Amino acid sequence: MKKRLLALGLCLTMVLGCVACGGGSKSETKAAESTQETEAAGQNTVVVAMGSGFSTLDPGYVYEKYPPVPINACYENLFKFYTNDGAPEPCLADTYEFSEDGKTLTVVLKDATFASGNTVTSSDVAFSINRCKNLQGNPSFICDTIESIETPDPKTVVFHLTQPDSAILSKLTYSALAVLDSEVVKENGGTDAADAATTDTAQDYLNSTSAGSGMYIMTSYIPDSEIVLEKNPNYWGEATNVDKYIIKIQPDSNAQMMALSSGDVDVALNMTDDTMAELAGAENVELINSATKTVGFVMMNMDESIGGPVSNPKVQQAIRKALDYTGIQTICGQGTITPYSVIQSGFMGSKGERAADYTNIEEAKKLLEEAGYPNGFDIDLTVTDLDMEGILLTDLAQKVKDDLAQIGINCNIVTQAWAAGYGDAYRDGQLGFTVMYWGIDYNDPNVQLEFLPGETVGLRAGWTTDMAPELSALYEVTMSATENDARIATLEQVQDMMYEDGPFVFIAQAPAHIGYNTRLTGVAISDPYALDLTLINVK
Repeated sequence: MKKRLLALGLCLTMVLGCVACGGGSKSETKAAESTQETEAAGQNTVVVAMGSGFSTLDPGYVYEKYPPVPINACYENLFKFYTNDGAPEPCLADTYEFSEDGKTLTVVLKDATFASGNTVTSSDVAFSINRCKNLQGNPSFICDTIESIETPDPKTVVFHLTQPDSAILSKLTYSALAVLDSEVVKENGGTDAADAATTDTAQDYLNSTSAGSGMYIMTSYIPDSEIVLEKNPNYWGEATNVDKYIIKIQPDSNAQMMALSSGDVDVALNMTDDTMAELAGAENVELINSATKTVGFVMMNMDESIGGPVSNPKVQQAIRKALDYTGIQTICGQGTITPYSVIQSGFMGSKGERAADYTNIEEAKKLLEEAGYPNGFDIDLTVTDLDMEGILLTDLAQKVKDDLAQIGINCNIVTQAWAAGYGDAYRDGQLGFTVMYWGIDYNDPNVQLEFLPGETVGLRAGWTTDMAPELSALYEVTMSATENDARIATLEQVQDMMYEDGPFVFIAQAPAHIGYNTRLTGVAISDPYALDLTLINVK
């Protein structure tokens, strides 16, 4: 008997997926180009400028904000978000159903082929997801509720879950769970075995080319410089009329603005209020300013040997009260809001925004005195060379420094490149005090549960389950809540418990500022993919 998972707002009875995933979820979003236009192949090259901060394009490892741009173009998943505010829809999946207890998901595949010409089979799906899980990379936690995968025939995939997972369809849209051509990947050192973390050697191969069923194939990747994608000649679905993408890794917003203005790039993903203002009214340029679910936060390590004074809960509360959230919004630009707590505005169950008058310097000073630091203290504030939707984290760190100086906390800003050690230190929980951002992995509020004690991001702050057992227990409660009302009530409880306590202060929910050449259609902000290249056409 089939089951309705209300938490996703989807009827999870047998659902038919009638649209090929590479070209968009609705036929009107796909290329409606004539044969003559399609034959004008080489003329349709689109240049995209985007941010940096990643080291691999092997789907099994990708975890940062920008890799989904090329991954989503070269690979496909069982499910996909075709609109930013929609629900996950079938992509390589043709039909799917849940068992009555919500612990088994059965998926039947569409007829699809990889770029190699190989048929997409259930074995490819199982290989790809098991590989991601067993690589034990940063995104492997997304597979935590997948206990095992059965492939009774080439078209059928059966997921056995450890518990009902109200976000499983959303998770299956994530780039790390893209379906790889297992035959090709195995030939180049890939494995999905339990020891894949030490025996898989396919990363170098997947950094130089792609092995997916998507609309494009990757023909070149120069780290920190450029990615080139070309039309997949064996694409099984309906394709758009863009024949080639050149993705320039160019995080500076001013450089992007000038390149867009001159026509050297067609899409600029890292614009700011200032650069948007520079281009206002410019010929052949369209501007988009819209909210995202990307959130910036201050992290304070709960381990005193790492965090020092900021591991003290009273200090953490003082820092919350001292921060000037309105000023932070000004730095981030028009459209920025301060989320109430851990669940961003726009997600189901969100309690919206933190009160504008929450900042209270006198109360912050009192809390600092209660913590044993009446005269404040000196501390390193580590920050990396990344941007949050075009907003430099170094700028946010400077604002935090200025705000905390008012209560006697003197921050020494230490800047460290992501690839030069910051990334590893952040993920290994070795940073004492930092400003960072979080781009959602899958478009579902459950993604934010990773900030809870004992979970992936919580542990980066040294926040263990025993430090907040009541809050930690809400992880399982929320995951199993398949009724909307019950799930919302639990999410609200989580937000209230983290409103004034814990090692994370969520300081800004950032807007995205995108500029693009008016010769394009289909350009839109995407939380799951940053930019969905498979929806863009040249006029």
